[in-house]
Amino acid sequence: MTYALLGLGALSIAYGVLMAALYPAGGFFLVWLALGAALVGAGLVERFRLVVCGVCLVVLLAAVGLSAQIATTASATPPAGLDCLVVLGAGLRPDGTPTETLRYRLDAALGYLEENPDTTCIVSGGQGFGESCTEADAMAEYLVGHGLSTDRVTKEEASATTVENIRNSSELLDADATVAIVTNDFHLYRALRIAHKNGLPGAYGLAARTNPLYVPQATLRECAAIVKEALVGNI
Repeated sequence: MTYALLGLGALSIAYGVLMAALYPAGGFFLVWLALGAALVGAGLVERFRLVVCGVCLVVLLAAVGLSAQIATTASATPPAGLDCLVVLGAGLRPDGTPTETLRYRLDAALGYLEENPDTTCIVSGGQGFGESCTEADAMAEYLVGHGLSTDRVTKEEASATTVENIRNSSELLDADATVAIVTNDFHLYRALRIAHKNGLPGAYGLAARTNPLYVPQATLRECAAIVKEALVGNI
């Protein structure tokens, strides 16, 4: 047991360091460092072992249950011929181009739009701290640069959160429009929960891929966000 805890702790700390280097935004990598420290401590100090293992087991069971719902939602595909896609923003690089996560969303949207030429899209995202332009502007530029006609893209440039993305985008749509929300696979379950309560009750989901290295962090963070929003009731 001691060596297993020490090994898991070291692995968690190493992953936290990797996330700090690759995906530092939001500081969630600190969770992995804290978890690793707790596991190492439990491995070295026997009196802490039962508490740490008990807490980790509860968190693991909750994460597995929520992850199953996340994966099920992400595996579904929207029907063809929808009126519009709503592509959620996800941050920009210092040079004003989409981050890796956002590029995956835009590429997923492009794939659907190429197969459904009558479908339009809304790109949603305001200008965050340190960003040189609005996310919507960078997203539209990316889509047009990859061959999409400008008349198929509408920019929503005021949003700073997923709830605002949904609410503001819904105001740009006809009441009877058929819509799919485009976001990364780990985020789709929560995004659709938000959409169904904030102006897009019939929205479908279109899942974009995620860098495999980022999946554990993204999934755990998303589970925490789902629990938080359920507790405070702000979706």
